[in-house]
Amino acid sequence: MSDRKGFTLIELMLVVLIVSILAAIAQSRLSDVLVKARAADAYADMQVVRGAALEFQANQNGWPPDAARSVVPTGLDVYLPETFSLVKSDYQLDFDNWGRSPFEIGVTLITTDASLGLNLLDILPAPKWNSGNKYSWVIE
Repeated sequence: MSDRKGFTLIELMLVVLIVSILAAIAQSRLSDVLVKARAADAYADMQVVRGAALEFQANQNGWPPDAARSVVPTGLDVYLPETFSLVKSDYQLDFDNWGRSPFEIGVTLITTDASLGLNLLDILPAPKWNSGNKYSWVIE
C-alpha cells in the first residue's frame, strides 16, 4: 500500500452531494421563515393603523372618513407615526370605512404575493376575510 494523500473523486462528489441536499432543505425553510417574518411585519403595520383609528375615534367621537387605497384618511395622519406609510415594497394598506354593513371599519392589505396574504390570514385575529388579493381585518 502506498501513502495516499488527498481525497478521491468519489469522496469529493459524495461530500458535494450531501452539502447540496442540506442546502436545498435549508433554502426552503429559510423561504418559509422570511415569508412569515414579512407577514408579521404587515400585521404590525395593520395594528398601527388600527391603533391610530381607535385613538381618532376616542378623540373625535367618530371614525375617520374612507379614503382611496394607500391614502391616509383626513385627520388620521395626526395619529400615525411621523414616517409611517401605507405603501410598502410588497403590499399596500387601505383604511376602510364601510359604514355598518355588517362591519363599520377595518384595514385591508393588498398584495400580489399570495403566500404573504395567506400567512397574514393565519396571524390576523377574527373577524377577517380575503377576496382575491385583498386581506381585510375588521376593527369594529
